[in-house]
Amino acid sequence: MQVHRRSGQRALVAALVLTLLGATGGPAGAAEPTATAPAPAATSQDVLAASPSNQATFVGRGWGHGRGMGQYGAYGYATVHGWGYQRILDHYYSNTTMGTASGGAIDVELMALAGKELRVMARGLRINGVTIPDATAAGTAVRVIRNQDGTYTVRTGSSCATSQPWTTRSGRPTKVTLATTSQASPDRYLRLCESTGQRFYRGTMTVQPHRTSGAQTTFNNVSVEDYLRGVVPRESPASWGSTARGMHALRAQAVAARSYALSGTRPSGAKTCDTTACQVYGGSAWQPNGGARQSLEETNTNRAVDDTRGQVRVLPGSTAPLRTEFSSSTGGWTAGGAFPAVRDDGDSVAQNPNHTWTLSVPLSTVGSALGMGTIRSLTVTARNGLGADGGRVREIVARDVNGATRTLTGDQFRSALNAVPGVTFRSDWFTVSLVSPAHAQAVVKALYQDLLGRGADPTGLRTWSNKLMSGTSQSELVSTLTRSDEYIRLRVARAYREVLLREPDPVGANNWLQRIRRGSATVDDVQRRFYDSTEYYTRAGGTRSGYVARLYQTVLDRPASAAERESWSRKWDTIGRAGVVDSIWFSFEAARIRAGAYYQTFLQRAPDPAGRDSWARVLLSRGEGAVRNGMAGSQEYRTRAIARYP
Repeated sequence: MQVHRRSGQRALVAALVLTLLGATGGPAGAAEPTATAPAPAATSQDVLAASPSNQATFVGRGWGHGRGMGQYGAYGYATVHGWGYQRILDHYYSNTTMGTASGGAIDVELMALAGKELRVMARGLRINGVTIPDATAAGTAVRVIRNQDGTYTVRTGSSCATSQPWTTRSGRPTKVTLATTSQASPDRYLRLCESTGQRFYRGTMTVQPHRTSGAQTTFNNVSVEDYLRGVVPRESPASWGSTARGMHALRAQAVAARSYALSGTRPSGAKTCDTTACQVYGGSAWQPNGGARQSLEETNTNRAVDDTRGQVRVLPGSTAPLRTEFSSSTGGWTAGGAFPAVRDDGDSVAQNPNHTWTLSVPLSTVGSALGMGTIRSLTVTARNGLGADGGRVREIVARDVNGATRTLTGDQFRSALNAVPGVTFRSDWFTVSLVSPAHAQAVVKALYQDLLGRGADPTGLRTWSNKLMSGTSQSELVSTLTRSDEYIRLRVARAYREVLLREPDPVGANNWLQRIRRGSATVDDVQRRFYDSTEYYTRAGGTRSGYVARLYQTVLDRPASAAERESWSRKWDTIGRAGVVDSIWFSFEAARIRAGAYYQTFLQRAPDPAGRDSWARVLLSRGEGAVRNGMAGSQEYRTRAIARYP
């Protein structure tokens, strides 16, 4: 806020002249007019449903829970900062060190088969150690079906088709292990029959009761390193390894994935699973019905697995692999938890589409997702304090139009919105506003035009629109633009033209720019000081009476009476020419004129008398910056901006 500073003598003179020129234009302490007074900005602290957009706009950072390593951050550290994979891991898992895990196999729970029969095709099929002759060139099909007593019925056939004849094998085992006589090539792997094709798996499959529920459960038992060949390309793009530096991001992913898998135990009895509940694992290959086999493993990620064979993260002095969580993008800070929260400068790499994001959702949809009516307000009451906007949301309170309230964690809020079809709510680091993208852009365009006299450049439009949607107030944008060198130069040039009736000279204009930058003057001081200049005095005829007459005409937009010219000429000897200027400039009459001009600039209408008087008092008590910030930060200004730039 810009505040005029005056000496005690000038303040005394100004007070005297305020009375002389009619300072009692309104009752003392009158409230600022509601039509144009600064309105509370729509921020994450209290979002009102009265917004014309009728939707909540979320501006967020990152994708995922943010705990441990950020995958895009690892790529940024590797390719931009030149870090090796061990340094990347040391950064994200700073309380751990590198360790070694013994080789061996791992049980992977196949979640899509939970409680369902297993249907597999294989060449050289072995069932509980017994080799089954190939029924066709493609091998033999097998079905494993749970019986009510907990045993399994095993049937074989020539294909996975349900309609074909099936042969029931003797015995009712309580556990079924499927293997092949050779793993020399993918066509020798077990092939899971799915509706649209077959999925190839290395290793063996075991069907057994779920450890707690007893339901039919299928595990893929595979070596840890072969399992990772199917995991790493599902978690990080193999294309990252197209450069030597990018390979370090894949190596970091391989170590994190190995540690994560080996640290777990699921209720089913498996070590890990094949979905995002654990790590995404798609097996070795996929062959659509009637199509060619497609490898699900990649050269670059296989190399990353081989380069880091056996490496895991452990606590100092321990050999147990740790559950090294990771997510796509941290947004710039990790969330903390088992591993200390750290700044993630790598996350801002240009290739990351999730470093920042914007999502707009109708207020009625938000309410439905939360089991409430149409949302009236969303209030963020706690954040973790790490990063922009105060960091991740720890608590948010929702209120609907019926008065019901609900308090959720940021992650609970995110999960609820993600349950809405078509909505992707990426993380719990977000701000919320009822300013839609289109409305935010309209406000930015209007402010650039009204303050800088030009259209908004693409960078400025994008940056400030995002800030408005993130909860930054219009007034803050006004304040920033009016502190810019561009705005200062415009105001200085205008003062030269309006007061001195000439173009600015470069030296003088630059001197004013430097003074304003240093804080020894404001943009609103320039015009007033030009009225006090010898150049202006000379243009007024070089006499006191002529000077006062011209000053009245330019500052008060009216002639000075003979009595007023005589009165100021007498005071000249006491307060000086500068005192005369200040007294007239800081009069209530002059303040009303300048306040009225701001109505035209920002609200594009004539002022209402009460409003102009109230803003004149704001101008005199808090400076013209407060008037600019208030009017251009008002709801009326926003409404008019939206109408100007639909």
